[in-house]
Amino acid sequence: MKILMVSCVDDNFGDNLIRICFEKILRAALRNLGVDLGTVELAKMSLKVIDKEAIHSSDLLFFAGGGLFGINYMHYYDYMEEITRIADECGVPVVLSSMGVNNMGATPDNEHLLSEMLERKCFRAVSVRENPALFRKYDKGCNYEIVQVCDPAVWSDYIYRSHLCKKSRPQNGSVVGINAVRGGLFADNGKPWKLGDEMKYMNEIGQLLKERGVEYYYYTNGSFLDNNSLLYFAKEYDIPRERIIIPQSTRELVETIYGFTSVAAIRMHSSIISYALGVPSVNLVWNDKIPFFYENIGYPERAVTFDDWNTQEAVETLMKIENDPSYKPDPEYMMTLYDFLYELMGGFLGVDTSRIEKFGYEQVKNEQINDPVSLQEDVDELVLKVQKGEKHYLSRFVEMKRQDKEFRQLKKECDKKDKEIKKLKAENQKLNRLLVVRVYKKLRSVKRKLLG
Repeated sequence: MKILMVSCVDDNFGDNLIRICFEKILRAALRNLGVDLGTVELAKMSLKVIDKEAIHSSDLLFFAGGGLFGINYMHYYDYMEEITRIADECGVPVVLSSMGVNNMGATPDNEHLLSEMLERKCFRAVSVRENPALFRKYDKGCNYEIVQVCDPAVWSDYIYRSHLCKKSRPQNGSVVGINAVRGGLFADNGKPWKLGDEMKYMNEIGQLLKERGVEYYYYTNGSFLDNNSLLYFAKEYDIPRERIIIPQSTRELVETIYGFTSVAAIRMHSSIISYALGVPSVNLVWNDKIPFFYENIGYPERAVTFDDWNTQEAVETLMKIENDPSYKPDPEYMMTLYDFLYELMGGFLGVDTSRIEKFGYEQVKNEQINDPVSLQEDVDELVLKVQKGEKHYLSRFVEMKRQDKEFRQLKKECDKKDKEIKKLKAENQKLNRLLVVRVYKKLRSVKRKLLG
């Protein structure tokens, strides 16, 4: 059996974490159902690198979670539409799992596209991590229940436990993580912030923590563009390099947040990882998915809108909530995704689940701890990062070559114009001399007549 997992593959490690955690939970459900994992191929496909052969050869296709649903500037709809069209044509069942919403580009004129996509017969089941009402709005004629589940990354603690146990957590004092993102993220989501506004905020929160004698670090979720923004901020505000943490893999991102006592988040998966690790956080709201997450975990007041944001109050909140022993993942909430996958796969495989004892929370937790993440994930992510760096470098190189060519062409035209101007000046000087001579001769002639 071949199961194809489609996800957003990127150097924003929050996206990669979704697929890694989803795969581990799916593996636990299959083991629970008595499936020999040696007979199952769990294949991966990037949302934006569509492999038709991989789709055709699959028995089941999962969109493995994340904010892939909706119409937005990231064009996820275009890829989902193409993938599900191929799956529909070749009869491959499709499941949306832990689906998130990014629908800031939807209008009355284009919303029908979402409904039309969801009408395809290939869809077998849908589970969402937020806003189920929106899915029901677009999928009115579905013959399955739309289930709300957790984001796969809330299992990060146990999935990375073998790595985290080698790391030490802060024992005394506070260590605050300040999350940095690319400046354009806010404008892309219709928020009135630019990079300069973000840098001012980051500097202010750092200074307030410094005044209190609190240890703090600036970090990113790994995105190439986020990293550039953070390094630029550090240069502009003279931030020491030792205050900067740039994770190079999903594992390093989880380990980074593990070392904080509280987090001032911007990227949502900084908040989700923090929740998974029991590290309290507050999150600046730049997308509707953020308040949905905090509402789901029971802390809606910690998702703060731009209108309500106050750096001083944010620091006060971070100090108040850190090391809160009651802040830990809710097992019932975490199990929602496992229960969905267990029931779904049981039905798909034709397993009589009444004869099997379904794993409880402790069993699923131990399954994750005993099935550690391969270091190959780190290797794949580093390769991706290098490739993306090369792509950015090539893009800049090509742009610089284009500009250089344009500059040389303009210089050639300027040199040509300069020669023409010099020629015109010379001709003008010659004409001026001739004019002076003529005027002089005319004056002499007039003078002779007057004296004559």
